[in-house]
Amino acid sequence: MNTPLKFDHEMRPIFQREGSDFRAHYEDWAAHSLLSIKRHRGLIASLVALALAIACIIIPLMPRKYSAEALIYPNLFSREQEKAVALASVDAASIVSSEARLIRSDAILRAVVKRLGLDPVAAKSQSWATQGLDWVRARLLPETRNHSPFDRAVAMLRDKVAVMNDTRSYLISISFTAPSADEAARVVNAFAIEYLRDKELQRRRDGAAAAEHELGRQLAIYGEKHPKVLQAAEGLDAARASLKAAMSPQDGGQDEVTSDETVKLAVPNRTPTSPKGFVILGLSFLSALLAGVGLAIWRDRRDAKRKHTVGHQPHPQ
Repeated sequence: MNTPLKFDHEMRPIFQREGSDFRAHYEDWAAHSLLSIKRHRGLIASLVALALAIACIIIPLMPRKYSAEALIYPNLFSREQEKAVALASVDAASIVSSEARLIRSDAILRAVVKRLGLDPVAAKSQSWATQGLDWVRARLLPETRNHSPFDRAVAMLRDKVAVMNDTRSYLISISFTAPSADEAARVVNAFAIEYLRDKELQRRRDGAAAAEHELGRQLAIYGEKHPKVLQAAEGLDAARASLKAAMSPQDGGQDEVTSDETVKLAVPNRTPTSPKGFVILGLSFLSALLAGVGLAIWRDRRDAKRKHTVGHQPHPQ
């Protein structure tokens, strides 16, 4: 007699997963790692102490670097007949960007190098290795070779001076890092001074051109002997004399711009920006700690593998 089969629809089949228990494996691995760290804590502490000692010896020997920053507020308006007149109808951010490009231009760079004098690092006598490198660069990469200490100083400033412009505040910052605080401040202040000098030269050129145009207009109206013509001629002579005086080389210039509201000159900051001792000590501690932990785990695994291999070798009969 056949008995009908009954299926329990609520009962689900139970499948057992065969394979390794990953959780138990990693728990076992973590327990063995902690035991290894505890067993070799002396080795780990020795490595950390050695790394910190080496870092404490190296940090005082590393050269100090100092940074300085000068700020420039480009003048977006001109004073004409006691009224503020916009210099251009374009966006002010474009004017600030163009002024920043002017500061980074070769003309300003070369003027700054002339004001500062040849950089001692760039102008010093070169070693035989540097001379050999220059010879190779002259043959293979002539476009990268600087032919004079002056060109090397210009290239150094081009690479190391950072000129940043903020489009929101219409502010230009000039920053430089040097081995001394005074040198860093002197470099960025030279950039600010040469920028103002360039703007002043442009203003006086425009004044001379305007005076010349005014003289021609008065001559066309009144003739040579009229008082207004003579007055315009005197104004042209004064404008040309002012332009000539501004074009003459000047050794100083910082005192002339300290009262200018568009420039904030840098003050030497005696706090070095590098090396960062806490960062070096922290990295040394972490590196030595990780290296010690890894070495401890490796040594225990090596010893365990060696014992396992020796235990499974066949005994001689």
